[in-house]
Amino acid sequence: MNKILTVPKEIHDDLRVLYAGNHYISIPEISSADASIRSFNIISMFNKGLVELAGEEAFLSLEFYKEDRLLDVEAVKPEIELNYIPFFHIKLEGGLEVKARIYADINEKGFIYELESSEEICAALVCRAERLSLLRFNSHSIDFKKEIKIDKWLENPAMNIYSYNVSFSLAFGGDRNFSFKQTDDGKDLKLNLYLEKESKNAFYFAVNSDMDGASTTLIHLRRKGFHDIYSQLAGWLREKQIAYPKDAELEKIINENLFFNYFFSVGKDMGSDKYAAMTSRSPRYYVSGAFWERDSFLWSFPAIRLVDKELYFKLSREMILMHGKNAGDHAHYIDGTVLYPGFELDEAASYFILIKDFEEYDEELLRELDNVFKRIEKEYDSSTGLYKTFLLPSDDPCVYPLVTIDNVILWKGFSNLLKIYERLNMLDKVELLRKRIEGIRNGIYKYLVGEVDGEKMFLWSTDGKGNYRLYNDPPGNLGLLPYYGFVDEKNEIFENTIRHYYSSRYKYYYEESRIRELACDHHPNTPSGLGLCGSILNPIMRSQAISWLMEAEMDYGLLCESFDKDTGEVRTGIGFATGSGYLAFALYYALIGED
Repeated sequence: MNKILTVPKEIHDDLRVLYAGNHYISIPEISSADASIRSFNIISMFNKGLVELAGEEAFLSLEFYKEDRLLDVEAVKPEIELNYIPFFHIKLEGGLEVKARIYADINEKGFIYELESSEEICAALVCRAERLSLLRFNSHSIDFKKEIKIDKWLENPAMNIYSYNVSFSLAFGGDRNFSFKQTDDGKDLKLNLYLEKESKNAFYFAVNSDMDGASTTLIHLRRKGFHDIYSQLAGWLREKQIAYPKDAELEKIINENLFFNYFFSVGKDMGSDKYAAMTSRSPRYYVSGAFWERDSFLWSFPAIRLVDKELYFKLSREMILMHGKNAGDHAHYIDGTVLYPGFELDEAASYFILIKDFEEYDEELLRELDNVFKRIEKEYDSSTGLYKTFLLPSDDPCVYPLVTIDNVILWKGFSNLLKIYERLNMLDKVELLRKRIEGIRNGIYKYLVGEVDGEKMFLWSTDGKGNYRLYNDPPGNLGLLPYYGFVDEKNEIFENTIRHYYSSRYKYYYEESRIRELACDHHPNTPSGLGLCGSILNPIMRSQAISWLMEAEMDYGLLCESFDKDTGEVRTGIGFATGSGYLAFALYYALIGED
C-alpha cells in the first residue's frame, strides 16, 4: 500500500478569535482586537456543507462617532462571559468607554450586537457582504449577487444573497434610535445606533431562507427584545454549566470546551431544520464542514449528553440512520454520503458505542445497526478472530491491519449490541455476537500481546503472522483500554504498555520537553491534544495529563489537535469543535463522573 499521509501545516501565528452562535447560525471569527465579525455561516444540506458570508476584512466592523467625528479606539479587552458569550471592554479617545456583547438567540435564526456607552455617542456597524463561500475542508468561493431592499414590515434594510445553488436573506434592525444608509459605493450598508449615556441598545440581525422569512424573524426578535434574549441565553448557560468548585481554572476549561462543542459540532440545516453533525463549523479547522463518525460519536456526542440528554438521543438516532449506510468510511459529507473513502474500524465500531444508553429500538434503527454489523463483518479475519482496518484512528494508512485499539472499541461495541439482542430475544444474533466478542478478546491476547524489553505489553498492530508495530496513535490512545473496560488499570500488561510509550524507548516521547504527551506520525514534533484527552481518561496517566493540560494554553483554552511541547501553544487543528467535546467529557469523566 502506498502510505500517503495528509499532514496539516503547523500554525505559528494563532490570533485569538471569539465565538458566538446557535444551532442555526455560527459566528466563528470575532476579532479579539476590534470586536469585528469576520463572517457567519449556515448549514446547507443541499450543498453538503456550510455556506459562509464574509467581508474581505470583516463582515461587520464597528465604528464610533461623536458629533459626526470618528473616534479613535485606544484599547480593546476581550473576555468570555458565562463560558460562551463574547464580551468586550472598549476604550475610546477622551476617556469614553463602551461595553459590547455578541450573542445569538438560543432558538431563533438571529443574533444580537449589544452596546453600552459611558457617554452619548453614535455607534455604527459597517456591513460588507463581499465574499460567499462553501466551506468543506477548504473555502470554495461562489459567484453571487446581492440586492439591498427595504422590507415592508419595519421599513428596515434587508439583503438578498443568491447564486446558482445558494440563496438566503438577512434583515437588519435596532432596538431604538436606529438608522441606516448604503455605503458610498452603494454596494453595502452602514447601520447606525444612537447610544444614550449608560443605557444599553442593540443591533438585531436575522437570517432566513428568503426576505419575508428574514424580515418576520427580525420582527419576532424585536418583539422579544434583546434584554429577554440575553436573559434567556444567560439563564440557559448558567443552568447547563458544569460546576467544579475544587479548581476554578479547570471548571472554566470544561465549560468553554463544552459549549463550543455544543454549538459548533452540530447544527440545523437552514432549509429543512434537520440536524447535521460535523467536525467543526469554524473555517479555522482544516477539515471543517464534514463528518467523522469517531469525532462525533466517541468525542462530541458524550459532551452533548452532559448538556442536553434529549438532544443527545435525538442526534444519535438521526445520525445513525443518516450515516450508517456508509459506516466506517473515512469521512462523510454531512448528508451521509462518502466524501473521503477508506475503511476505519474504530469509526464503524463507534455506532455500537453510541447505543449503550438506548432504551427503545424501532425496526428502522435495528435495520441500520444490522447494516453496520454486516459492513464490519466484511473485515473479519477468521484465522485470528480479529477485525481488519485500512486506516488508523488518525486517518492515516496502517502498516498492519489488525489494530489493538480498534478491536477493543469493537469488542466494547459488540458487548453493547449483545445486550440489545438479548433484550429483544434475537437468539441467532446473540449466539454469533457472543462468539465474536470472545474471539476478539482471545485474539488480542494471542496476537496483539508481545514481549518487549523483557516485559509483556500490548502491541499497536499485527498482521497475525508474527509481524507487529509498536506505536500509539493519539486519536486511538492505548491508554483508553481501561475506559472501554477491556482491562483493569492494574493489569500488568497494560502498566507495561503505558510505561514503555511514556519513556525514552519510544520515538514520539520527548523526555526533555516541558509537556510530555505523545506526538505521532501525523504531527511528529508536537504533542497531541487528543492524546492528552486519552491520557486524562487513563487512570495511570490522569494526574500527569491534567497537569500538562494546565501548562498548555492550546487554542486560547480550547482543545487543538497538537501543540508546542514546551510553550503549549497551538501548532495544528484550531477551531476543533468535536475535539473540544472530547476534552470537556474527559475532564468531566475523570474529575466528576467518578466521584
